[in-house]
Amino acid sequence: AHHEKQLLRLSNNFALTADLCFTLGGRLKFEELLMGRLADALGSIYLGYATLHHYHRRRGIDGLEALTEHALLRLEREAQDALYAASENFPGPLGPIASRVMKIGCFPLGGFTRPYADPCDDLTKEVSRLLTTPSAIRDMFEEGIYTAPEGTVHQVTDLINALPICIEADRVASLLRREKREPTAEETNLIAKADALRDALIQVDVFEHATAEEAQPGYVRPALLGTEERFASLDKTVFREAA
Repeated sequence: AHHEKQLLRLSNNFALTADLCFTLGGRLKFEELLMGRLADALGSIYLGYATLHHYHRRRGIDGLEALTEHALLRLEREAQDALYAASENFPGPLGPIASRVMKIGCFPLGGFTRPYADPCDDLTKEVSRLLTTPSAIRDMFEEGIYTAPEGTVHQVTDLINALPICIEADRVASLLRREKREPTAEETNLIAKADALRDALIQVDVFEHATAEEAQPGYVRPALLGTEERFASLDKTVFREAA
């Protein structure tokens, strides 16, 4: 309910700003900076409502509340900053008047009516933990993602399957450092398996040629062929002379 009220307030502020834009007349379509700031504000408000809608549909997932809170705090701050930047730089002959009206309507008490701030570090760390370790949030994001059958080489599937193994291997490695002991055979196998998975996942495809034509013997790129022909017709041997 709190964030819904904040988004409604920002929507009203946006509506006031949009009405003030009509003071620019036909010049409005040439004010790219103003339109960009309004687009940023509208986009943030829209995404805020979409985030709330998703939360109400999927409520009950462990960790979703923290993730939603983090997203809404950032979106409210972005919308506020975009509207404030628009009020500070309102163009046109009536710009100073429109700017004053916008500030009175949107931020009547100055900084006291610009309350939105970025999420605190503790909340950011909690969201980071939820997204980088096995959790209900990760399970939610994995819904609808294609996963290949077992034994099939598929980068995304391998990445999903490797996460719990790598997390457990990191936990074991940290435990070994704290206890200052050698790993057991089982722990050694786990760490070796995690290292092998990491090495496989970070590999990238390598292509010797961009196209099949380039792989043919004697192939010359069309651009280079054209350059040779141009030099030949000009009877020049140096690019600077040809230019």
